[in-house]
Amino acid sequence: MGKAAMLSVEELGEKLAEAGRLKLRPLCVYGTDELPEGAVPSYTVDRCVAKAVYTAALFEEIPSIYIEASHEQCCPGGMVWMGLAEPHPKLKYFVTVGTPDFRGGAAEHLKATPELFDEQKERAGKITPPGKYTVIVPCTDYIAPETVRSFILFAGSEQIRNLCGLAQFSNSDPFFRTIIPGGPTCALMLAFPAGMAENAPEDSAFVGPIDPTGNPWLPPELMVMGIPSALAQQMAADLEKSFICKRSRIAYPENRVVIKPRGKDIQK
Repeated sequence: MGKAAMLSVEELGEKLAEAGRLKLRPLCVYGTDELPEGAVPSYTVDRCVAKAVYTAALFEEIPSIYIEASHEQCCPGGMVWMGLAEPHPKLKYFVTVGTPDFRGGAAEHLKATPELFDEQKERAGKITPPGKYTVIVPCTDYIAPETVRSFILFAGSEQIRNLCGLAQFSNSDPFFRTIIPGGPTCALMLAFPAGMAENAPEDSAFVGPIDPTGNPWLPPELMVMGIPSALAQQMAADLEKSFICKRSRIAYPENRVVIKPRGKDIQK
């Protein structure tokens, strides 16, 4: 999509919110070497980067948030997946099977073996922050669209299904346009869609999370979608031509089929 055809960030946020009938405000991600005016460190909202991002989507009074290398108050794992710290040598045990000489043997059992954790991190590739500050902001018009790396949406399952269909609308690849990736929630929200992870596909939307450690705060009916900026622009351009607008009663039905036992009328 040419630069002349780019929507403003505010317009793009509105289009994505319309497409997904979002109830939480969409956010966008960019990098800068200058401290953004009015932004606050993410750890002042929550120690967990992902939870801070969700809180910013949930409450309009939360200002823009940012992450930088000196933020020791952030979750160490989050700092690793933001490309701002090296993993503790025992981290691979904590997230897998545990080891007696680290955190008293505590384990999250997210992977079968420590070796698989190391391999997954290696396959994600080097993670490079987009600037001194990684900034997560509401979709406002003052941000230049060419500086935005990605968008973060929170939506219910039907909304996410429709958004995935919209991401697929102008592409023939049935497998990799929308991906449920492995890894922590902050990587799904930020590192993968914002192009910070070296080997993350550039033209895929990332859906999830599969990381259960966010389940205590992320409502069970919500999912997250991280969308690279170019794909978000394409989705907005496709919206009016797609099933979401052309067949809105199918995308978001007012009347639904009720499934009944065999032999009975299944129409509502």
